[in-house]
Amino acid sequence: MNNRNANQGSKIARLSAARLAAVQAIYQMKANGQNARNVIGEFKTHQLGKPVEGHNMVLPDGTLFTLVVEGVESRESDLKGMVDAALQAGQNDAKPRNSDISIEPLLWSILMCGAYELLANHEADAPVIISDYIDVTHAFYEGGESRLVNGVLDRLSQSLRG
Repeated sequence: MNNRNANQGSKIARLSAARLAAVQAIYQMKANGQNARNVIGEFKTHQLGKPVEGHNMVLPDGTLFTLVVEGVESRESDLKGMVDAALQAGQNDAKPRNSDISIEPLLWSILMCGAYELLANHEADAPVIISDYIDVTHAFYEGGESRLVNGVLDRLSQSLRG
């Protein structure tokens, strides 16, 4: 088996890898002031499916990757409002806190990608989307961030998909 086929992965693995790559791309866009078209091109040329620290990576589903990155860029204002409302609802469910919600940029990227998919990707079941973004969160964080992502995306799922 050649190296190109070795990292193809299953359809499920390719979709999960696309979600991880989309989060990284959105984070990079925000950190560097780039637009979706440039970041997508850069990722497709230099990062997607390439070895990382000597480990072969699954080639992400290019269609889903592009859909999420472009979708987050084009619907950013709508998504921000939805995520803010879900975060606020989560605070109201818990103990009263300061109404100022500050989310670290990488965590914000995860929430925006997950929110976009729940809004626009009706080919995937909500629990699958939520689970994959929780897994992405676990790739970067060891604390309670995954609970936050789960709560926000679950609230969005209920409001967007019934």
